Amino acid sequence: MQKWFRISLLLCVFGFLKEIRPSEPFVTNFLLGNWRNVTEEQVNRDVYPVGTYSYAAQLIIVFLITDFLKYKPLILVLGISGVAVWSLLLWTETLEALQVAEVLYGTYLATEVAYFTYIYAKVEKEHYSKVTS
Repeated sequence: MQKWFRISLLLCVFGFLKEIRPSEPFVTNFLLGNWRNVTEEQVNRDVYPVGTYSYAAQLIIVFLITDFLKYKPLILVLGISGVAVWSLLLWTETLEALQVAEVLYGTYLATEVAYFTYIYAKVEKEHYSKVTS
């Protein structure tokens, strides 16, 4: 198996697995469940903005360090932060823990840049059209 094809296949499998998030449309309803001590106003005012601002701040950092770190460590951070986010959403009950989960969600979204650009850094230009499709 050629190296470019192996990289493409591995990234496709990883991308498919990371994008399977069937619960995402229902996160707000889940956060407002009886087992948590938060209100809808707190979720909208104190939780979700943390994710948005942390994503914006971390995206700048990720843009600057992606080439320096050679992509792979950031893709690893992407996977770890994704697991950490969903774990925190499942097993925490406090507002502060939800805010930490949103910071990690910002990390998850920001490090997707490394995932999307890794293939073009590792594959020769002659194969760009194949790996893009």
